[in-house]
Amino acid sequence: MSLLPTGKHAGSGVTSNQPAVAEPTFAERARTLLYLGRIGTLSTLSRKLPGFPFGSVMPYGLDENGHPVFLISTMAMHTQNLQADLRSSLLVTQPDASGDPLGASRVTLLGNVLPIPEQEVAEARRLVPSALSQQQKLGGL
Repeated sequence: MSLLPTGKHAGSGVTSNQPAVAEPTFAERARTLLYLGRIGTLSTLSRKLPGFPFGSVMPYGLDENGHPVFLISTMAMHTQNLQADLRSSLLVTQPDASGDPLGASRVTLLGNVLPIPEQEVAEARRLVPSALSQQQKLGGL
């Protein structure tokens, strides 16, 4: 039996005439993780403690362009922070990861959180997975 390298990772050692399967790009991997996750850590800049981040768990949906959509109560600290500074980040980790959390897939998005136009709020409620149950608990978002 020969142990010569075959140029294949974890392969059977048998060469094939099949073309190699292309690996997804980092952008494709990030979009897939965002699609599968639906819960992340939204961090905003604290209004009460300027310069410090404020993060908490936040469910989100994705619009037709793959942009995250949040439904945040007007009473939430995130809303108050975003009214002062639109900059934020969203950390999404692999939902079914077990074992070493640093070995799991993760992506951090940076950007500005903008208000949803009034005529699009109903659609946004449909996009966010826990919006209906949260709306019922909080008496509206």
